[in-house]
Amino acid sequence: MSGRTIYLFMWGYQDTYRIHIRSLVRNVLKELGAPPEAEVLLVGARSPDSTNPNPVCVEPEDGKWPLKLFDGLLESIESTYCEHDLQTMFYSDAPSMRDKPEWIRRDSVRTSAQEALKVFDSEHDITSFCGEVRRIGDYHVTPIVQIPNATFRLFPPLPSKPIENRRQGYGFRSLIHASVSAVLREATEELNNPEPGRFTRRGIRNAEEVVRIAAKDFLHTPGLSIEQQYYHTDLFDSLNLVSSLMYEGAEGVGHLILAAPDNESIEFLAQFSEPVSFREPRWVRKVLQMATLGVGVIADSRHIYGLGQLRYSHDHSAQDAFTVAFIDHYLWELRYKDQVLLRSHYAVPTLPQEPFDKADFLANYSRLFPLSSPADALHLWNLLITQISQDHGSMIVVAEDAASEAQRLSKQGTSIVPTRLTESLLRSFSGIDGTILLDPLGICYAIGIILDGEATEQCTPSRGSRYNSGVRYVRAQFHRRLAIVVSDDRTTDIIPQIRRLVSRKLLENHIAGLEAATLDNYHDHRNWLNNHRFYVNSEQCARINKTVERLDALPKEVGLIYLGTERFETHPDMEESYLTD
Repeated sequence: MSGRTIYLFMWGYQDTYRIHIRSLVRNVLKELGAPPEAEVLLVGARSPDSTNPNPVCVEPEDGKWPLKLFDGLLESIESTYCEHDLQTMFYSDAPSMRDKPEWIRRDSVRTSAQEALKVFDSEHDITSFCGEVRRIGDYHVTPIVQIPNATFRLFPPLPSKPIENRRQGYGFRSLIHASVSAVLREATEELNNPEPGRFTRRGIRNAEEVVRIAAKDFLHTPGLSIEQQYYHTDLFDSLNLVSSLMYEGAEGVGHLILAAPDNESIEFLAQFSEPVSFREPRWVRKVLQMATLGVGVIADSRHIYGLGQLRYSHDHSAQDAFTVAFIDHYLWELRYKDQVLLRSHYAVPTLPQEPFDKADFLANYSRLFPLSSPADALHLWNLLITQISQDHGSMIVVAEDAASEAQRLSKQGTSIVPTRLTESLLRSFSGIDGTILLDPLGICYAIGIILDGEATEQCTPSRGSRYNSGVRYVRAQFHRRLAIVVSDDRTTDIIPQIRRLVSRKLLENHIAGLEAATLDNYHDHRNWLNNHRFYVNSEQCARINKTVERLDALPKEVGLIYLGTERFETHPDMEESYLTD
């Protein structure tokens, strides 16, 4: 710590506490496969019995959340407190009646803080999640996590469903919602400790643990949505166990339809006299073996009822049916309609992931092969998706000199009459060893080609021969080439590397933020820029280096940990087309 003065003071470790929670939520998003863009702030509302001169405190006090956002917060809390539903609640035990005013106070602070942030959320296109409130010193404090709405556009949540008088609700709208809730529970547990933030790293769970907890929580959503009376189950663990089992050496491939057995949209083809319990995983696995194409296993969160299917007339907007697709050994997905909500591979939950960002691939393809059209790039994207979906390794090479290379390598493969490669032809051609050779327009010239080329620094003994031959071939000549390598272990590589597009506005915001930073708050901007060095132009490099020199020269207090920064230099491959906005 740098010993800075905190004017909006709640307790001595408020800044380290906030930074730990922010680090946790970002790591959780990264574990899920979502953009690790999240912010955390703390809002403290002065307790009624306190005479502290600051009615409201915000941490960080010099951040993007001005104190005026919370003008009138105390008045809103008092109004909510007086009209709270629990005011008329009578508990039969004295301790609960004693604690009831504090419970009402906590919920009123959280509700009022959430309401105060609505305008900010709308203006900045974010969603704020307020955690449970605890009293720290003179203040009732709530930790707040903010997620960009762009993240929810990438991974759309379930549509909102009115809860009405349903006490249990319908669960979480997405795995991200469940994960943020799990992070905020960790934040609350830390607030229960003496001096929260002082020893946070010792007691708080890591991101991997939080994600697993969130997945278990999220898997209550189907049961809560489809059952009138939901019984708490560990569906996440049950599905992982079923997916791990083999049946007479065969991997489980099929799907469950999670729906109430009396749902009118369910068409039973064979109904069991007695339901099969998920507590009998080997029996469940045997039933799954009977599910063929077009036939599913009808189940709720506890039992399997038979074989059947959803009628075409089913209205998905009711959210009363979900699907669990068993794709491979220890690999399954939870789906709503055609949308994947969660993927579990070897019991590690993630969000659904394209192997590469489509927009990034199309932009990079057009940049590498300027004579190709957007339709050609989209055609190669579809071939890539088909290639990845197969259960064996393969390689496609796109080369602007494909015609001459097919002749040169004719003794090391099979040349064909130039033919546009379709997805069905790709499935046929990739059944043999060797490489499929295309030009940038998607015209195929040869199949089963054995590539040549000299070893380069990009080759590595840790990868297979298919990957290394692709590296050698692409790097061997001055002609523009691209290799799509799918290894037998399902690892997919594109050579040369596909670089993500970056927002020009976001890049400039981080540079400006670093220029205005102090030793207390430079870390975020410096770390982001460090991870995006490729995109910085010469003028921006000069600005960043000048700022780093300024920070380096500032006097450092004893005990302050200050990380130096390597000078920024322009990357020779950087072009403006890598920037959006």
